[in-house]
Amino acid sequence: MSKISSLIRSVILAAFVVAASFLCGIRLLQTQLVDGDKYLQMTKETKVANQNIDAARGQIVDANGKVLNSNKIIYNINLQRASLVEGTENEIIYRVLTVLQKNGEKWNDSLPITRTAPYSFVDGKTREIETLKKKLNIANYSTVENCIYWLYETYEISDKYSEEMRRAIAGVRYEMTIKDFSYQNKFVLSSDINVDTVLELKELSSMLPGVDITEDWERRYLDGDIAPHLRGTVGAISADQYEALKGSGYLLNDIIGTSGIEQALEEELRGTRGVRSITRGPDGLEISDEVTVEPIAGNSVMLTLDSNLQRLVQEALEYHVKYLQSPYYKKAFSDPEKVKEDACHTGAVVVLDVKTAGVLAAASYPSYDINDYVENYDEVLSREYSPVFNRVLDGVFRPGSTFKTITSTAGLAEGVITPTSTIHCGHTYTYFAPGFKPTCLGTHGSIPVREALHHSCNIFYYETARRMGITTLAKWAAKFGVGKNLGFELAMQPGRMSSLELYDEMGWTWNEGDIVQAGIGQCETLLTPMHLAVQAMTLANKGVRYEPHIVKSVYNYDFTEKLYDKEPVIAEDFSDYPNMELYMDTIREGMRLVASEADVVIRRGYPNPYDYVGIGWRNVAVKTGSPQVTEDIFNAAVIGYYPADDPEIAFAIILEKAQFVKVMAANVVSAYAYGTISTIYDENGVPTSPL
Repeated sequence: MSKISSLIRSVILAAFVVAASFLCGIRLLQTQLVDGDKYLQMTKETKVANQNIDAARGQIVDANGKVLNSNKIIYNINLQRASLVEGTENEIIYRVLTVLQKNGEKWNDSLPITRTAPYSFVDGKTREIETLKKKLNIANYSTVENCIYWLYETYEISDKYSEEMRRAIAGVRYEMTIKDFSYQNKFVLSSDINVDTVLELKELSSMLPGVDITEDWERRYLDGDIAPHLRGTVGAISADQYEALKGSGYLLNDIIGTSGIEQALEEELRGTRGVRSITRGPDGLEISDEVTVEPIAGNSVMLTLDSNLQRLVQEALEYHVKYLQSPYYKKAFSDPEKVKEDACHTGAVVVLDVKTAGVLAAASYPSYDINDYVENYDEVLSREYSPVFNRVLDGVFRPGSTFKTITSTAGLAEGVITPTSTIHCGHTYTYFAPGFKPTCLGTHGSIPVREALHHSCNIFYYETARRMGITTLAKWAAKFGVGKNLGFELAMQPGRMSSLELYDEMGWTWNEGDIVQAGIGQCETLLTPMHLAVQAMTLANKGVRYEPHIVKSVYNYDFTEKLYDKEPVIAEDFSDYPNMELYMDTIREGMRLVASEADVVIRRGYPNPYDYVGIGWRNVAVKTGSPQVTEDIFNAAVIGYYPADDPEIAFAIILEKAQFVKVMAANVVSAYAYGTISTIYDENGVPTSPL
């Protein structure tokens, strides 16, 4: 009996399966044949819009891990094409702007027309005005009233809104156009809004289809006055940049590095954007909204820069410049009338790691705070003495007597002089007499190269340069990096070396007496402070020149993984040149003797600048110079390294229309060796001493 029951149940189950399969088949046929067109149409009407998600930009930190450039989370109001019903744009914008206006928020509007009537074109926006007229397809001679009329017509902005609101809506609609608002590109209507505004708009979200409030990032500059020229800034991509970079995946609303490391390491810092997919049904309503590709944050960059040393060097430079502007500067001279009223206002300092050529500090004065620059660019740009100009990399100056270290190296290497041979200095150089008789600042008698460096004897170097000729001198200058861009990560001026080729290129006539001026760092030789620091580093390394760099390492965004280190690169090595070690020791001893020459400062009642912090002059090597700019204007320059026996740092200082630069070098060395500098102020906060 049980077997019969089991058989019956099996038959019933099989019949049920067959019946169900038959019904499914019938339904499938109906779907494909009867309702196929209906479902095909639904498929066609369903739209998927892919939008980009910006990746967080990598951070920038100093050599000790101190954060310099980072990101902060902000709230942005975006318009999404996928959710914005066509024909409702003006009303949606009106509702959002009403809230923003009430709460004192700003919104993006670069329309080159004033925001209130009577309207006029914004001054200095000629190019933008031309673009506006082209977008509106109206004649170039059209008036501002014509532009306003066609803006309202083009975007169908009703007069039911107030005139002020019509203009505001027009500005936003035009901004959407030039930012290529589309299903792929969201439009950022307002950035960094406060939390109260966020809550109010979210309460109105049912009345604001197409409005999306997101958490995004904004660049943040901590300690914005530290090395602003080197760190750099980010900004909205320009039309020209977009044309050049759109093939690399950049969009019109992208943020891009505009200067400094932010620009130089754009590829490392920018990250990889993600993708957000929004699906709409045939009724226009949103079906789904999901992140299909996660964004990848950019890599972070560690610099060789030491923020603590950088701040001290900046303070030392500012202090010294302000001393040269103070009444105490005149008191340091027996004849105050000889002091120019137009005192020093500008200068630059570079400190390099001798073993790696990493930039430990680089200061340009006057300077600025990056945050002021970002918030009020025009005001910072208009300040006296061009604080935005980076004198470290873009300022070019005659090196003056600091160049005598190169002339010494060339003369010794080429056998024109020896470490012990002498040249007689009788105050006046007569080789080209009577037509040309350059002089020396002193009368030194017969002296070798070591003493020639010590006393900075012009006649010694006139004769040394004349003997070797300009071609040979230029060859050795190139070994020190003169006239080269040095391989630095940031763009810089290459400078130039006086040479026959330069004169031919410039259409100048080379006179035989020009060689003696080239030998003492005058003539047409121009160097940046970075070149001078590299020159000092090459001397410290006895003939090994590295490419200077400011990038130490690159990490992933949150510094949990190091991706690579920036290895030192040897650009030139003449350390194995016959007898080069002997020649370098001779030059280095001369530079030590220069460091001992603090007599000018001592006579004025100031202590020896290399003893006041216990450094001791025998442990410092320098060469100073007073490059001539015009007949009566001289700059002040110094190159050097410390410690003299086993150098760790090389440095260079250029001050325009200045003196006592060697004294300032003491503060730079002190900043590195002891983490402190010496400053002396009166009761009114005015510097009273070059220390």
